[in-house]
Amino acid sequence: MNDAHPPLWQRLAWYACGALLLLLLPVLKYAELWGALGRQQKLALLVCLGAFGAACLLSLLMDRAASWRTAGRSLVRSFAVLSLFLIGAAALSVALPRYLLIPLVIAIALIVPLAISPIGLRRLPIAAVVVLTGVVSAYGFSQLEASSAGQPTTREMYLSTAFYPLRATIREGWIPPPETRGGGLTLLGDRVLFGNGDGRLYLIDAPSDTNGFKIQELATRVPANREEFAKAFGGSSRQPTRTADWRAHGAPKVQTWRFRVADVAAVTEGDNVRILASHHYWKAQEQCFVVRVSQLTTPLNDLQQGIANAQWSTLFESTPCIPLTGENRKRGKNPFQGEEIGGRMLLLEDRKMLLTLGDFGFSGIESNQAFAQDPAAHYGKTVLIDLATGKHSVYTLGHRNPQGITRTRDGKVWLAEHGAQGGDEINLLQEHANYGWPNVTYGTDYGSTVWPLSQHQGRHTGYPEPILSWLPSPGVSDVTVLNGELFPIWADNLLVGSLSSRSLYRVVLAEDRVVLQEPIGLDKRVRDILQLPDGRILIWSDDWTFTTLEPATTLNGAGLFATQCLGCHTIGDGMSHRLGPDLFGVVGRQVAQAKGFDEYSPALRAQSGTWDAATLDRFLAQPQTAVPGTTMAVPGVADPEHRKAIIEYLQRSEPIDKRGMSAAK
Repeated sequence: MNDAHPPLWQRLAWYACGALLLLLLPVLKYAELWGALGRQQKLALLVCLGAFGAACLLSLLMDRAASWRTAGRSLVRSFAVLSLFLIGAAALSVALPRYLLIPLVIAIALIVPLAISPIGLRRLPIAAVVVLTGVVSAYGFSQLEASSAGQPTTREMYLSTAFYPLRATIREGWIPPPETRGGGLTLLGDRVLFGNGDGRLYLIDAPSDTNGFKIQELATRVPANREEFAKAFGGSSRQPTRTADWRAHGAPKVQTWRFRVADVAAVTEGDNVRILASHHYWKAQEQCFVVRVSQLTTPLNDLQQGIANAQWSTLFESTPCIPLTGENRKRGKNPFQGEEIGGRMLLLEDRKMLLTLGDFGFSGIESNQAFAQDPAAHYGKTVLIDLATGKHSVYTLGHRNPQGITRTRDGKVWLAEHGAQGGDEINLLQEHANYGWPNVTYGTDYGSTVWPLSQHQGRHTGYPEPILSWLPSPGVSDVTVLNGELFPIWADNLLVGSLSSRSLYRVVLAEDRVVLQEPIGLDKRVRDILQLPDGRILIWSDDWTFTTLEPATTLNGAGLFATQCLGCHTIGDGMSHRLGPDLFGVVGRQVAQAKGFDEYSPALRAQSGTWDAATLDRFLAQPQTAVPGTTMAVPGVADPEHRKAIIEYLQRSEPIDKRGMSAAK
């Protein structure tokens, strides 16, 4: 068999099974499909698949005869390819976690050479690999299904920020998965009213005691006729889960699932509560859509029973009604940009409310109309609405997609809005002011280096300057002002959500200008932000989770590490060093022997032995006493219980991602 030519299909079967096993590893570990993985996990998986695929491809091109000598050459070549990929990953700061790296090495060491060896010609090993792959696949997806259908989960995460270590309490699976993105949070007394993108309403009890968190669905839905709209264009009202499904088939091609509820608000009126919801509405007879603010009034004391019998009515309806066909439609690949609804509501005194409205892509480039500058259109505006009479007027104009609005204690109104490719803005609103879109922007058209309608590229000439503009765009969403007693140092700062950068931004204002912004990584598409009565921050994100942020006062090992060690160290793969060495696997590692870290002091290099619990405890207590001359400048951790918690965390910790998050389940 030394000169036998192995059948191509058998070699490809080996390679396909190996690639599938690697592909399933993140599913097994995180019980999530690939699209839900974080960016670093996706990059690490791509590196692994690339290295394995390159080794397989070279073997196919260069190895002909099935022999052990050929298999040996294939093994050496495959490890050379692996080395190149690892060097490239290190250069690009892509950390390969052990759960991927070890199976990758095994796959390259076994599958690639065995496929060209004499044993690779036998079908029994291939059958065994196929069966194993099937078993792993079935187990992985059964675990995924069990995870998604199981009980609600709560986990904690600690974040390091300026002035406050934060404890994030993340609740997943507490409501059924919504059909689409969107929705908002609002206070209703000491409770929270929540409406999701498909119009379901919930009451949330969110006491400081984490065990008291409760969610109750209300017996009504916002009257957004999503199914009727989807049916009109042969699409679906449910957000697709596969990339291939993100555009429904039909003519025209309409992303019907973007039809949504944007926000909710609540007004207490004596013994009653008035619930307000902003949403799309499809007018079937006229074949066009509008944005409505619908309202429902019900007794406050018996909200659930009263709401079941209450009827929704329309407080406000936008004009004009926007068609999806004909001369005045939005042209291009997607005639319905429902994500540009805006739809945020801000309650004011004297029974007034501000509503933000996006321009739905009608900027004068892919459309005949530029809504934001058209005085006859509500879109691209903020609208002042009288809650008693429904009378309304344009408050400001010249906006693209205003996603967040808030008011500070001095009465000033702040707006966060999307630009195009770059140019996301925060604006200080002045009544009747024109903020320039689409005539001016600091962004550019998608796929271009200019904004075609601007007479002065990169300038806001002739219009008020934004208080802050981003490039690239973080995809700003909601904005709120921090005014509770829980974060006194952050008082009167703005907290801005982000969709594309999956973060929060703490924005410090001084005399109506931004003097500082601090990104706070959450790895979540932040959709809405609400400050609770006790000062905690509640966040609704597009992965259908509720996250509560508060100062981390009572800290476990993860929190202590985040607050006392994370400034210099991280826990990644043992090689992702910062000012100090990566501490992944430090317990049991030789002193001053972290791979790839060359900044150890001579004093620490002179030490012998390994880091065990006792050695770490002595060093953490008083670094300069334990190792005179060490460059570790901190005075140490005085509390022995705190040291014990940190060491136990180091012994069992999962990697911390590059945003500085530490997870403790």
